[in-house]
Amino acid sequence: MKYSDGKPYKVIALCTAKFNYVDESEYITFFHKVCERLNYRLFVFSALEDFYFDNLFDRAEEQIFNLMEPERFDAVVISSISFKGEGVAERIAKRVLDAEVPCITLVRPIEGCINIRCNFNDAFEEVVRHVVEFHKAKHINFIAGMKNNVFSDERLRIYINVLKENNIPIEDDRIDWGDFWEEPTAKVMDKFLASGKEIDAIICANDFMAMEAVKKLVEAGKRVPEDVIVSGFDGADLEKFHYPRLCTSHFANSNLAETAGRILSDLFGGKMIRNEYMIEGSFRAGQSCGCSKIVVTADEVKEISARLFDTAKHERAITGHVEAMYTKIYELGHFDNLPEVWERLVYFINRYFGGDFMLALNSDFLSEDMEIWPNLQPIGFYEQHHYYTDEMMIPMDFFGSNYATKERIKRTDLVPHFDDIMDKNLVLCFMPIYVQNSTAGYVVSGFKPEDFEFFMLYSFVSNLRNVIEMHKYRIDQQNLYSTDQLTKLLNRKGFYRHMEPIFNDAVRDKRELAVISFDMNWLKSINDTYGHSEGDFALAKIAEIIKKASEGIGVSTRFGGDEFAYAFSSDNAAKRAKEVNKRVLEEIEAFNGLGEKPYPLSVSSGYVVHVPDETYTMERFIVEADREMYKNKTEFKETHSWEGAKE
Repeated sequence: MKYSDGKPYKVIALCTAKFNYVDESEYITFFHKVCERLNYRLFVFSALEDFYFDNLFDRAEEQIFNLMEPERFDAVVISSISFKGEGVAERIAKRVLDAEVPCITLVRPIEGCINIRCNFNDAFEEVVRHVVEFHKAKHINFIAGMKNNVFSDERLRIYINVLKENNIPIEDDRIDWGDFWEEPTAKVMDKFLASGKEIDAIICANDFMAMEAVKKLVEAGKRVPEDVIVSGFDGADLEKFHYPRLCTSHFANSNLAETAGRILSDLFGGKMIRNEYMIEGSFRAGQSCGCSKIVVTADEVKEISARLFDTAKHERAITGHVEAMYTKIYELGHFDNLPEVWERLVYFINRYFGGDFMLALNSDFLSEDMEIWPNLQPIGFYEQHHYYTDEMMIPMDFFGSNYATKERIKRTDLVPHFDDIMDKNLVLCFMPIYVQNSTAGYVVSGFKPEDFEFFMLYSFVSNLRNVIEMHKYRIDQQNLYSTDQLTKLLNRKGFYRHMEPIFNDAVRDKRELAVISFDMNWLKSINDTYGHSEGDFALAKIAEIIKKASEGIGVSTRFGGDEFAYAFSSDNAAKRAKEVNKRVLEEIEAFNGLGEKPYPLSVSSGYVVHVPDETYTMERFIVEADREMYKNKTEFKETHSWEGAKE
């Protein structure tokens, strides 16, 4: 079933990385305008990383795209150019194509998809020919992107071919790699300038490297373009504010968005669709090559000054908001109570996201009382779990003006009260939440991109993830010191810590509380006869049986040695205590019946049930339960012997 079934609109998924990057946020803004015009709804699935470093976070980040069920969408658009790592965009596309859903890719083609490509080669060649053939430069250096990158390699090939056609020798020391960003480019420029070779022009594989090249030239006392011509490529948004304006070529995100819209319209209208659509670049000669002169009027100076003031004011405000948000949210990482954390986030969500925000967590990550499961332990890289559960818990839901709810939804539904949200015609952006690199859930924010601060959303989600991570880490540390490592039950310290709120609630509500005391029989004999490894097995097996019999209700513990206890509070505690005790004995008897061990397992037990008050302490429960257990143990010793047990 598609999300659009029975609806007057289509629903489109856009898969991207780093939604807050300038190019991606700009494309989302333009594409949303197109979708609004065509009466489509837009869901954005975005990782917070771009997979450039191929690190241990990437597997967890990538799961957000597995949250998307392609068959439920009318079409999927993949911003393949935003994925810097190998294979991620291709894996998304395969799922979409396997579901037989139309799949459009942006810039970087993927086999089987409808590919919107940018004619980078012709556009870049026009820039190179302008520098070489129009300006007649002879001593030309080249700053490529990164090695073994398809775009970088193509631009290097074009540079070499144009120089060869114009009988300009190719010199290896005039070619270097700036990795498409400023810091490596600065080092390349230091090498070029230190070489002492004459330089007429520097051709760069993108605008960011070109702007850094200009900066280094100016610092070295060179004039651009009088002494050295500089050219860029790609049309970076920051270049609009750069002096001198670059000689470059760019591809407008608006063209990409409009082309995708036309394809979708034709597709849904039953028209013929090609496998590939090509967008041409727009060449622009600039001040950095000497083709554009500076003529600025007094009014233009005033306008630029006003824009710079507004920009600086905006940046200060954003910086202040981010710093304040980081400080406040970081403090929440030290809260023990997660529902209290959710409630304190109301302010940020209302202020920055208009109240349209939701957190969904895997049903096996949080229990009903919002306490992180104590048995969710730190795990190694290859043991991390990467999945979303069939049902998701919703501890924060602001779309319905609620918060700290315990509502559950089906994973495939993505958000509750779907129709109401769709009526707002917001962009819904889904982002991953993971803890210790294991998938924990996702967040979704709804917004109108035209006046939205993408970086604020990125910062908020990153901080929220850190809060949950800190909470989980603290729970792990508590478990480390309050868990028996052999049986994985709580130790004495952990027992009292977990029983304190249960005991206090029983006192307040005047509800029965029960404690069952278990003591293993023959542990020393098993150790002496078969070795301590068998004794450890026997202890762990009894712990497993006690835990299974308790059905996850109440608190199970190993007090030490061969002593165990199980405690809980309920309205029918006496009946349940009797049933649990019986179940433990029956499970032990069933295990012995399998004959897997040369010795039998055996426990003595006793239990006590009371309605506690301030005078009837937890310690008193333990003492009385032990007293009942020792009565049973005395009877056991009178009727059983270790020699008899071996027969």
